Amino acid sequence: LDRIGGEKADLKNRDQAESARQEMLSLPFRVDQIERKERSRKPQAPYTTSKLQQEAFNRLRFPAAKTMKIAQRLYEGVELREEGSVGLITYMRTDSVHVADSAKTEAAQYLRERYGKEYLPDQPPVYKSKKGAQEAHEAVRPTSARRDPESVRYALDDDEYRLYDLIWRKFLASQMVPAVDEQISVAVMAGEKFLLKVSGRRNLFPGFDAVYSAVREEKSGADKEDNAAGEKDSEEEFLTGDLPKLAAGEVLKLHELMGYQHFTKPPSRFNDASLVKILEEKGIGRPSTYAPTIYTLLSREYVNRKGSALVPTELGEIVVGLLVQHFPKIVDTPFTAQMEEELDKIEDGEVGWVTVLKNFYQPFESDVNAAKNEMKNIRQESTPTDYVCDICAKHLVVKWGRFGKFLACSGFPDCKYTRSIPTGFLCPEPGCGGELVKRMSKKRRTFYGCSNYPKCTHMTGRLPKREDEISDDDKIGEIDRETLGP
Repeated sequence: LDRIGGEKADLKNRDQAESARQEMLSLPFRVDQIERKERSRKPQAPYTTSKLQQEAFNRLRFPAAKTMKIAQRLYEGVELREEGSVGLITYMRTDSVHVADSAKTEAAQYLRERYGKEYLPDQPPVYKSKKGAQEAHEAVRPTSARRDPESVRYALDDDEYRLYDLIWRKFLASQMVPAVDEQISVAVMAGEKFLLKVSGRRNLFPGFDAVYSAVREEKSGADKEDNAAGEKDSEEEFLTGDLPKLAAGEVLKLHELMGYQHFTKPPSRFNDASLVKILEEKGIGRPSTYAPTIYTLLSREYVNRKGSALVPTELGEIVVGLLVQHFPKIVDTPFTAQMEEELDKIEDGEVGWVTVLKNFYQPFESDVNAAKNEMKNIRQESTPTDYVCDICAKHLVVKWGRFGKFLACSGFPDCKYTRSIPTGFLCPEPGCGGELVKRMSKKRRTFYGCSNYPKCTHMTGRLPKREDEISDDDKIGEIDRETLGP
């Protein structure tokens, strides 16, 4: 519903919406106007590191560290029957979209043979890298366009195949002509008072979609909803796909008139893709640092995964609060980007490195000295609880350790009893009666075990859901520290 009586439709509550709906139910519907426009969709540049990490997360649900680990294997090489060990992709840590002329020529020959010359532009496309890109390497692309994913699938595991398929298709598509669509907008009148609008799109020429459409279709509705970072095609938000053939003045039959209530949603939490995107936009770090940054946040338990979202922990919020209070310049968003710029200026000989260090270190030294005296020591603080020590019957207190919070006897150092903080969930083993507590393996992997260990050896990787919890998306798998390796 677009307009009511010539004015922009503005239904503020259920009563207004239902009143309009009841009035429209008795009115005839007819097509008032049809607009048709041709629109071309240009292919995107081949992958940089950040774009690869974003799309691998959005489309394949790979965490950033997993993406880089798989890309490293594809770069280092796999065993192909005739060729031996072959690197399938170019170097995967890059901020450049440049492509070698030889690769463009090979891609053009392959596309001409497979799809025809109408899918090739007159001149190979030239893409511009973002401002400040170092461009030490090419874009992430296959080392040979002729090694299509199916021809090397026998040498790859499922994850390697899926990532290579993404990289290969993206590169080939970047060397093709735009796709051409017919965009259709239809205005429908209900009586003479209510104007409704709908838009659709019909593909006239697939262009680069001949290669890339299979990847585009992988993205489910759930993925779109969860994609806080993903690049949304503007037409995807309001186009319904192909519409039936309609003519101006045509009378329509109403099948159903639906009303929906929408609420303003808070901004989505960061996930791997959205965090990498904003790091790139703000100029924080370089392509090689994005995955390790997320890994550090997870390994130090400043954030945890909930579904695909990165949710700050209590420890993370405390640390950030202390840093903002005592080192406001260091944790200020532009600081890292400005530091990168100054390092580039040193490299170009525009400024002396001693000057840069002096400008940074003098105020920083002052902040450090002040923090030594004023910053509170969280590890030394303790919070009383109602739990009682099993040895001396004194109350337990909450303390912070290297692996987070735990319960310790208030009689320390005379009594050194400690235990994990209960989670509120009982052990599911029949007749046990213990509680599930958070534990850490020797490899620093989090799990939950029974408080009656070693009598009860029950353990699980995640806690059961409470009844009031909304089900999460598909879990991403173990956190980045597992996929990144030592």
